[in-house]
Amino acid sequence: MSRLTKEIRDNMARKLVAHRYADEAKELARLNRTLAERVYTHMYPKKVLDAMAVIEKEFPSAFAKGVSIFVNAGGFKVELGRRLASRWVQIEQVEAKQLVLAGDRYGNHNLTDNKLIEEVKDFATRWRALDDVCATAYHEAISVLNTMTTGKKLADAWPEAMPVIGDLIPEGERTLPVVQVSAINAKFKLPPKKAA
Repeated sequence: MSRLTKEIRDNMARKLVAHRYADEAKELARLNRTLAERVYTHMYPKKVLDAMAVIEKEFPSAFAKGVSIFVNAGGFKVELGRRLASRWVQIEQVEAKQLVLAGDRYGNHNLTDNKLIEEVKDFATRWRALDDVCATAYHEAISVLNTMTTGKKLADAWPEAMPVIGDLIPEGERTLPVVQVSAINAKFKLPPKKAA
């Protein structure tokens, strides 16, 4: 009977967190790109971009280029547009278009539009909160998984998690489990609903 190593249990906990919070992370990734485009359009209206293009013809390196814009939104310093990276959830994101920026690429653009400021602050708060929630969920899952030393014990004690993490159990130990772990199942939305 092979044992569940620390690495296997870590991978299981991460997979459970990703299963539970992937939708929220994807939504925030979309919001990140949308806000970046809106902020860029606000900070660089067409007349400014046209003037920058004229200058750039004469001085090709006059402006910084990047896929993100750093903004100061009422004291919140936030980078928008770049691929969101999470230590808990892999987020598929399309490549961002390149932005032409005045000044230092890493300099903060001070937002003045109150509605945009509030939306950027809300986004930054939600992203940090999601990271905190994922960290807590990971620790809850790993504490349950650390009580299981083998795949068979895990499958017996936590059957609802098997559709998500069962493939990580070493071969030869995969069995259909029996016992219910209802509180932790609700936390991780287990078992996953199957498409009709």
